[in-house]
Amino acid sequence: MKRSKNKYSFGNLYWRLSAAFLVILTLIGVAYVYITIHHSAEYFNKVSQLLNRNVATQIVKDTKPFKNGKVDTAVLEEMFRHAMAVNPSLEIYLLDTQGKILAHSVPENKIILDKVDLKPVTEFISNHGTKYITDNDPRDVNAKKVFSAAPVVTDKILEGYIYIVLASEEYVAISQLLSGDYLMQVGLRTMILTLLAALLIGLVIFRVFTRNHRKIIEVMQKFREGDINARIKIKSTGDTKQLAESFNEMANILTQNLDKVNAIEMLRRELIANISHDLKTPVSVIQGYAETLQMKELTLADSDRRRYINTILQNTQKLEKLVNELFELSKLEANQVVPKKEPFSISELLNDMYNKYQLIAKEKNISLETELSKDLPPVYADVSLIERVMQNLIDNAIKFTPEGGMIMIRTHRYDNHVEVIITDSGIGIPESEQDKVFTRYYRTTDNFMDLKESAGLGLTIAKKILELHNSSLKFMSKENSGSSFSFSLPVYKTK
Repeated sequence: MKRSKNKYSFGNLYWRLSAAFLVILTLIGVAYVYITIHHSAEYFNKVSQLLNRNVATQIVKDTKPFKNGKVDTAVLEEMFRHAMAVNPSLEIYLLDTQGKILAHSVPENKIILDKVDLKPVTEFISNHGTKYITDNDPRDVNAKKVFSAAPVVTDKILEGYIYIVLASEEYVAISQLLSGDYLMQVGLRTMILTLLAALLIGLVIFRVFTRNHRKIIEVMQKFREGDINARIKIKSTGDTKQLAESFNEMANILTQNLDKVNAIEMLRRELIANISHDLKTPVSVIQGYAETLQMKELTLADSDRRRYINTILQNTQKLEKLVNELFELSKLEANQVVPKKEPFSISELLNDMYNKYQLIAKEKNISLETELSKDLPPVYADVSLIERVMQNLIDNAIKFTPEGGMIMIRTHRYDNHVEVIITDSGIGIPESEQDKVFTRYYRTTDNFMDLKESAGLGLTIAKKILELHNSSLKFMSKENSGSSFSFSLPVYKTK
């Protein structure tokens, strides 16, 4: 129901485009009618001026408006009556050489201007009326009208001008009423028909253009409703294709992230289960031996008492180590550990580690050896964190190497890096489990008692520390043939 409502609502892109297109067409139609009326009126004025351009000249030929340098009123009145009888739309004015109105054919109370601009008049006369020109309407301050004009010359002396407004006020009013009504009807009909035709064509075009857009919305709605495999399949090009590809890419990323979240959730549950198990065992042992000490406080032999206390201490230490490793890993994963890098000798650090673990290796009858390159340059890293990496890797090697086995620590320089390799002859890692090596709580087997001392976080912590140094922990292993872990550190560059 939601999809159907959205499909036909005004908020739909198709209908919004259609409405916007209708508004634009309406504005264009109104502008079209206005421009048509305006240019039609201008066209009519041009035609009128060209047809009547010689009217003033003919009047001057037939009439002498000046007598002895003065206006001949009787002659003018006769001229006005004759001209008005022939063409009532004419308004005739007699101008002096400065453009002042000396006489006119319209009622006196209708005259507003007492002077006409002579510049358009002289231009009209010089062009013989072939150029469209407008000038003052003495009856309207703001109006410009087409006219005919001719000079009045007596004995080669310019005495004034005959200035004829070709469209009188009454004529213009009637003409505008009739032509405006006609043009409005024609314009409106044309506009309505054009709007309907353009609107229908536009709706069809918009329907085609928004087809892919509707597909995109439908797929997005499916994705939002839980169909995470929904993808947009269109053959279009341009922005629509780019939008579809962007959505598909985003959907792929979200799906991958969702898979990662689900995997992390499974790891979290597994982690909680492992932590619960690892905490439960030492806690149960501590509780059991403590209760025994309390119950048999008076009857328990001293040797048994000491054994019980040692057991409680060992499990307390194991519990403390587990909590410390969990705390350390949580800080690394939360990016709360910032390496304090400095130059130091990797050879000295490895020799210290060798001396530290020599006794532990002998107790287990394991041969611990080093093969360090000579004259190694200082490396640039956090010495305490790298020591922690070495400690975890050597601990791991000792725990997985049986008696009589061997552990080798080697270094190798290449380019501007020093590589550290720890190789053991232990139980190795089955190929089917090698992708799980760096996951928390990974253990290959429980064949050795030493594995019970491990919290299963050593390799994960070492990997996180090396990532803080822009390095990686690599390994090679084969079941029953030992393992080899390696990492590299940059050589310190002196300025």
